[in-house]
Amino acid sequence: MANNIPIGSPVRTRAIINRYFVKAKKNLGQNFLVDQNAILGIVEAANIQSGDQVIEIGPGIGSLTEQLLLAGAKVFAYEVDDSLPEILHNELPKKIDGEPLEARFKLTLKDVLKANFEKDLTGFFDMGKPIKVVANLPYYITTPIIFVLAESDLHFTSLTLMMQKEVAERLEAKPGNKEYGPLTISVQTEMNVRLALEVKNTSFMPRPRVDSSVVVLTPLKDKPAIENRKHFIWVVKMCFSQRRKTLNNNLKTLIPDTDQRADLIKKLDVDPRIRPEDLSIEQFIEIARNIPSN
Repeated sequence: MANNIPIGSPVRTRAIINRYFVKAKKNLGQNFLVDQNAILGIVEAANIQSGDQVIEIGPGIGSLTEQLLLAGAKVFAYEVDDSLPEILHNELPKKIDGEPLEARFKLTLKDVLKANFEKDLTGFFDMGKPIKVVANLPYYITTPIIFVLAESDLHFTSLTLMMQKEVAERLEAKPGNKEYGPLTISVQTEMNVRLALEVKNTSFMPRPRVDSSVVVLTPLKDKPAIENRKHFIWVVKMCFSQRRKTLNNNLKTLIPDTDQRADLIKKLDVDPRIRPEDLSIEQFIEIARNIPSN
């Protein structure tokens, strides 16, 4: 029987929790979103149109999934909690726009950090068409998931991700900001970053200790010229390995020779005592160019 109350409403979420004896699992970072305005705000931020192909990470009990489907998306979801498929099967609409749920929604019990996107999606998505990612990310693995998505060979048109507010601030940070670091640089050399929405901790059940933000990442049209991206990210991480130390000190591991190190710092036209958080992305690219890759 059709249920006209959205899954993401507090009353229906509580009913589902009671019916299936669901408990939010702390080890999986589960917090159920029970703010319909926030859920619809995520769908709007992702600019979901009829026919869009969407990867969802961690659908939970289906609060966001339901609204993605109703907005016209075809959804492929990654989930690690094996108690949730039954709930999703029972609670999501049986038909969407006249199509059976199975034609519009596919769930795989797999850690997205171990995903082979090409293999997983082929046969359900049209791999020649654009793909979007929409997710309410577990706080404890937000950064690894962003790295996996940013470094993926799959060409996403956008990533609309809800995450801990502090992580969102790192993504959009500028040089000189204490939040600026390897994650900032990894993302900003690939994506435009737009803060779309702030979501208070009162919008979740159970309530987390911190607020969240929804960030929209879209690929840069003109990406900086990075010869070897894996090498570049490694160099950046090494430069930030002791972020309170000077650039000169952090470069000692990468360039043991004092004269070579001095020459590079002179080429960068910076004070040797500068800290890595004060360098621009272009300066990190120059550093990587001057350090041989392994």
